[in-house]
Amino acid sequence: MDPFRDCARDLGIPQDEVERWLDTNVRPCASLGGLPTGGPVVGRFGGLPRLPEDEPVPDLPFLASIDLAAVPPDATDLPLPTDGTLLFFADTSDLAPMRRRGWSRLVHVPAGTPVSERGPGDEQPRQVHQAHDLHLEIDPSLPNRGDHYSEGFEHGDELGEVWWDIAGEVQKGGPVQIGGYPWVWNNDAVRGTDHGPGDWVLLAEFGTDDDGLLGTIHWVIRREDLAAGRLAGTVACYDTA
Repeated sequence: MDPFRDCARDLGIPQDEVERWLDTNVRPCASLGGLPTGGPVVGRFGGLPRLPEDEPVPDLPFLASIDLAAVPPDATDLPLPTDGTLLFFADTSDLAPMRRRGWSRLVHVPAGTPVSERGPGDEQPRQVHQAHDLHLEIDPSLPNRGDHYSEGFEHGDELGEVWWDIAGEVQKGGPVQIGGYPWVWNNDAVRGTDHGPGDWVLLAEFGTDDDGLLGTIHWVIRREDLAAGRLAGTVACYDTA
C-alpha cells in the first residue's frame, strides 16, 4: 500500500489518519482477469454456460462462471460457499437494466451436478462474449467514495479520492471482482441503495474492461444470506460513468 501512503502524504493527510483508514477499511478481494498472472484459474468469462439439464437457460448474455472451490478462503472476507459454481448472466445493452425487468440472473450449480454447455433453446444466445479463463489475484480493496466511509476521519473524502487515483497501481488483477468494495461511479450498490435491513456485502462486480460489457454490474447480498447459502437473496445493480 506504499503508493497509497505516498499519495496521501503528498496531499498533506496526517500519517496516523492514513494508517487508521487502512486498518479500518482495507479488505481483501479476488480480482479475476484474462491475462495469466501466476494465480490459479478460478473460472471462465464468456462462451456458453454449463448448466444442469433441468435448469432453463436464461435468455440473457452469459458473463462468467466462478468455481467456488478454486477460490482460496483468504481471497475475500466473505462467507462464500466452499464448492459449486456461480453462473452470472446480464444484459447491459441499450440501457436494459433501466428498461427491462429480469435483466440479470445468478445461478448456483451445486458441486457434482451433471451439466452440459447450452444456449437458450440449444441455440446461440443473442450475444456471446469471447471466452477466456479467469486468473485470480488477491488484491486489497478500499472505497473509492470516501464520503460513504468518512465517520471518524477528517479527510475521509480525500482518502477515497486517493484510492480512486491510485488503485490501478496497487491492484494487479482484472475487471471481475469477488468481495471487497464496489467501484462507485454514481450509487454505492452496498450502502447507497435501500435493499432493506441487514449487513449487505459485495458478492461480485463486473467492470467495463471486458469484452463488450457496458457499465459496471454489482451483485450484492446480505452477509447472513450468503453464509447460509441463500443465494436467491442476491440483488443486481447497474452503474455507469
